[in-house]
Amino acid sequence: MAATLVTGGSYLLELGTGFDAEAFVLDQSELDGPQVLDGDGEDFQDITTFANNIYITRGRKQVVDAFGAGQMVVSMQQTNNDRALDPFNTSSIYYNTSTDQPGLGPLRPIRLSRDGEYLFVGKVVSYAQQYVLGGQTQYTVSCADDIYTLAQAALPETVTVEQTSSARLAAMLALIPYTGTTNITASPVATLGAFTITESANANQYANRIQDAEQGRIFVDREGTLVFQNRIGDTLVPSTVEFSDVGANTKYDVLGVEFDQQAVINSATVEIESGGAPQTATDAASISEYFVQSQSILDSLLSTNAQALTLADYLLDPLPTPRFTSMSSTFAALTDPQKDALAIIDIGGTVSLTKSFTSGTPLSVTQALAVEGVDHDINVASGHRVTVYTSNTVVLNAFILDSISYGTLSTNNALG
Repeated sequence: MAATLVTGGSYLLELGTGFDAEAFVLDQSELDGPQVLDGDGEDFQDITTFANNIYITRGRKQVVDAFGAGQMVVSMQQTNNDRALDPFNTSSIYYNTSTDQPGLGPLRPIRLSRDGEYLFVGKVVSYAQQYVLGGQTQYTVSCADDIYTLAQAALPETVTVEQTSSARLAAMLALIPYTGTTNITASPVATLGAFTITESANANQYANRIQDAEQGRIFVDREGTLVFQNRIGDTLVPSTVEFSDVGANTKYDVLGVEFDQQAVINSATVEIESGGAPQTATDAASISEYFVQSQSILDSLLSTNAQALTLADYLLDPLPTPRFTSMSSTFAALTDPQKDALAIIDIGGTVSLTKSFTSGTPLSVTQALAVEGVDHDINVASGHRVTVYTSNTVVLNAFILDSISYGTLSTNNALG
């Protein structure tokens, strides 16, 4: 059964059993018995009661970072007399008797939900156990989402055609083949060239090359779906959570600010994989003040020099400006609707954040921000804390005919 945290909600941690109890199995099931030829999928067992701390980290901290696998680490403990989680215990209800495999073995599916909404869906990667004589047996279960699956897969040598970045990602996934759910419907900016995929190329590394060309986001969301998002820029997506340190909005208690020369890019070079010439964009004023801060992509999958130059221009970030990069909230300070909205916030979403001051000018700063990463720290004793990592964005209003506020095309009103 689900466990309820006083300040958090109702949580359910479930482990895949590796089999479907309703499925008909030759030489085991009985004719006219309850089993059917097509069961309802893999069964899951509730292991919530054993967990005392769950930590989830997904996405990235900054837009210059690559997306890695989302991770969940579950800390559990039992008395030495209770062997339900012990991999040596073949009579455990979590033991897969049909394959003689322990319940918490590697690559078993695992998922965590809160009030019916998934926070993480992935697979067990490793399972560490420590017997403490005379005390509690400690368990640490490390899990990863399906980006980990991509990182374990090698691609065959494949001749490609010129196609959009989203079409290339879909074609690459078909080569593995990738069996998870996907959402690759976003309209891409980049067109990729007909460059042959080399034998044994790592699938996740190739996905990152597609990401480098598109400069969008390729990640697994909180529900386990592999998502493709196109080139990051202005958005029509309204803020799903409004953070502030005063008033009725969602409270935060930790706020990070970045104002760093290292974030400056005043010289960017992009060269396509084959048959092109380096395309460089620079900002002379920034170079004179901050010296050369460069970024290079020298094996781009983009199809033309023109696209490479467009990408080089896009990569320029010539002036450092202070911005909010992260905020952290504890559920103990939030209302139930605020907890619900914050718990399901995901990568690519939009938030707003306001910081108030008692002196100086201005007396408050509000920024619209895109979500790049999300951390959850869920502890039985201290409750649930969410940390959100962000990048700058501009939220546009959808153009509406005859509207006084939204009926004029401008920098803040845009055709959808």
